[in-house]
Amino acid sequence: MNKHDDRRFAKALKRSLQQSTLNRPGPVPAVLRKLDTRRPRPLVTNGRLIGLSASVFLFFPQLILLFAYHL
Repeated sequence: MNKHDDRRFAKALKRSLQQSTLNRPGPVPAVLRKLDTRRPRPLVTNGRLIGLSASVFLFFPQLILLFAYHL
């Protein structure tokens, strides 16, 4: 699924929950609030791991074949 599909799914889910709940207490309002919030940014650690992997492959190019073999 891409971002467009995620937004469409979130809107459809929100619409169906609002129609079915009609101010019932419980976890549904929390779900609706979570749908309204923005997604978190990717972690800085992910960028560091990508940089580390790129530098290892730069200094040891023979490892590319080893990793490709195991995929």
